[in-house]
Amino acid sequence: MVEVTPQVHDLDQRAMQVFLKAIDVLGGPRSLVERRRLTWLPSLMEAAYAVVLREEGHKTADEIASFLGLSGAAVRSLLASQPEAVEERLKGELGEEQRVHVAGGLAKLAYRALRQEEEQAAR
Repeated sequence: MVEVTPQVHDLDQRAMQVFLKAIDVLGGPRSLVERRRLTWLPSLMEAAYAVVLREEGHKTADEIASFLGLSGAAVRSLLASQPEAVEERLKGELGEEQRVHVAGGLAKLAYRALRQEEEQAAR
């Protein structure tokens, strides 16, 4: 008889993977420096955790907010962000005046990219 045990995910490690992948999506650390966007990093880390806690930890927005020390509204805004709008903004197709939750969208893009890479590696 084969014993099946659930895999325990290290959410901290996974959040770090998403964070680093998001930096890669932006074009790497140098791109952040050139764009003068180093101030995005704390928000990006929070967004990486939020996405991982939602997708892999199955946490609610309020649970995520409590964990991150953010308001529930801030987490809901982050989780509702549109990755496509962030892609447009990064390409310069969306004006700076339009409000887009950049960190949330980047974290979602990074999470999707990691999942695709894992699925391809599993084939």
